[in-house]
Amino acid sequence: MPATEYQNIKILLIGCGSIGKRHIRVLLELGVTQIAACDPSSKQREEAQMIFSQIRLYEDYKQALLEWNPHAVFILTPTAMHVEMALVALYHNCHVFIEKPLSNTSQGVNKLRSMAEEKGLTVMVGFCFRYHEALVQAKKMVTDDNIGRLVNIRALMGEHFPTVQPNYLSMYYARYSGAFELIHDLDLAIWFAAQKVEEVYSVYGSYSDIGISAPDSIELLLKFKDRLAASVHLDFYQIPRRRQLELIGTNGVITVEFADWDNATLSYFTQENNRWEIQKFSTQRNDMFRDEDAEFLDAIQNRDEVSCTVEEAMKSLHVVENVYTP
Repeated sequence: MPATEYQNIKILLIGCGSIGKRHIRVLLELGVTQIAACDPSSKQREEAQMIFSQIRLYEDYKQALLEWNPHAVFILTPTAMHVEMALVALYHNCHVFIEKPLSNTSQGVNKLRSMAEEKGLTVMVGFCFRYHEALVQAKKMVTDDNIGRLVNIRALMGEHFPTVQPNYLSMYYARYSGAFELIHDLDLAIWFAAQKVEEVYSVYGSYSDIGISAPDSIELLLKFKDRLAASVHLDFYQIPRRRQLELIGTNGVITVEFADWDNATLSYFTQENNRWEIQKFSTQRNDMFRDEDAEFLDAIQNRDEVSCTVEEAMKSLHVVENVYTP
């Protein structure tokens, strides 16, 4: 769809932190011209206004909904606020984009789903790595049976929380969710498995020296319905940041490794070729956000389906709820 067709869509973003600013930038690049943002922090609003002078800023969420009257709301706030804010947006007849994770609890999610269905509104959850070029290619290879039947998945994500967020001790991550916020990689394991999770085992805790009470080290073991298992490692102390995915099939292996945000390597070995093939992907971090946001805009413009539905987001949330209570 040409970007000019997005000019008639009015967007309200809730939260002007780093992820809020990223989505504002991406939406402007896509051609959305009617953008407002809301944040109770005057500092965040001032920073957003300095960077994006063309957008309108609000302090109060409900006032912004009434005065701006948006077609869609992007919810980019702390996880525990997502469902309540989404319900308010749906009440005002707005489509909703929720940054991952969907929530920290399934409470209220059924109401969210039923209200969206009753009103005919789209709700999408932002698992941006499902749109990364290297992972999309790996998913296609698995779907096409390039490595036979998938048997094991190993996902790893670790980063040094104090380096990524110098004010980390004051963040909600440090108090109740910890490294469970790195839910992208759990979501990816479930996405690649394309099966129901039947059993979950876990070991987690505050094991490093970064000083948070929430878990900074997490090991998850998932058993799926049909002869498939996945292990997922998440941590908030690792130097350097690493994201790796291994897909082990009956006829070969696919690995995807991220050297940094902009460079990924996909390697695959099949019994037929009997050698490693390597593909390099050089992307910009915003590329996957751009594809993600474009899918949402197309959905609300054309009544298309979205791939990251509430049902999809609930799969990883159910796993976390099964093993962890803050």
